[in-house]
Amino acid sequence: MGVAGAAGLAAWAATTAPFTAGANAVSATGIALVALAVALRWRRAPPPAAIGEPRVTPRRWPWLLLAAIVVAWELACFFLGPRVLHPTISSLYDSATRFEPVRGACFFAWLCAGAALVRA
Repeated sequence: MGVAGAAGLAAWAATTAPFTAGANAVSATGIALVALAVALRWRRAPPPAAIGEPRVTPRRWPWLLLAAIVVAWELACFFLGPRVLHPTISSLYDSATRFEPVRGACFFAWLCAGAALVRA
């Protein structure tokens, strides 16, 4: 897809309102392109690791750490009280993406994260 394609999708996403047909279409397009990249990479993947080899390579540790931080944040916000005092990631995102440039930048970051996961 490349940076230009991701930037184009991000610009398209910036012009849509959340939870509309346009927003769903641009999200589905991004997901489909990343899924295609995964499928193409999967066909070229090396055989499974031999018995005794670590399944989590050093390149995957940052993603596991990020996932653990996100889960911990969401659980803490859920149990600590009202969203106004302890906002979840989605409520922070909703507040930030009221502005089109921020929405486009967040969408571009989402596409880049998906591409990085495919390469990992």
